[in-house]
Amino acid sequence: MTDTDTIWVRRPTAEPAGDESAPAFTLDRPVGGLTIGVRADRAWRSWQLISSIWSERLQGEGASTIEVETGAQMGQPGAEDRKEIEELANTTDAAIIGLGTCGSCTTFTIKDAVVVEAHSKPVVAIVCEEFLVHGRNVATHLGHRDLKILVLPYPLEARPEDELRAIADEYYPKVLELLGVSV
Repeated sequence: MTDTDTIWVRRPTAEPAGDESAPAFTLDRPVGGLTIGVRADRAWRSWQLISSIWSERLQGEGASTIEVETGAQMGQPGAEDRKEIEELANTTDAAIIGLGTCGSCTTFTIKDAVVVEAHSKPVVAIVCEEFLVHGRNVATHLGHRDLKILVLPYPLEARPEDELRAIADEYYPKVLELLGVSV
């Protein structure tokens, strides 16, 4: 190839998934006795704190939790992370997957949540408000337009711990509601 060769990009985006959406699921019961997966991300200390608080609360309500931490999106480490998400989807009753607070992490948050939903299990993807449109677009493109997404404030990373704890407190009932937890 030389500097004067022409490359024709015929279709820079993949075909949309269409109008049909995969079903979304809800627990429709209390979390006691269930196993809930919680996926954190090595890149975001804010989400590590919030997800750990939610995991403790779930345990306080009688659930078992399996916490996994991912961070790679490509190559062998990315393949290992995706395998871990597949195992999480196989071994849990529902999952909370975060955090979408940048372009690539939002994409993988949604993709990992779709893996759980593809196992016919309730899942909530956690995305910061700045990346909600991107998250919805990814979910729609993957055929999961009804994927449950909980939107957290943006940005999270620069906030002090007390604010993050307050956000965890404020949004915990909302994540339970989206999972379909009943009292």
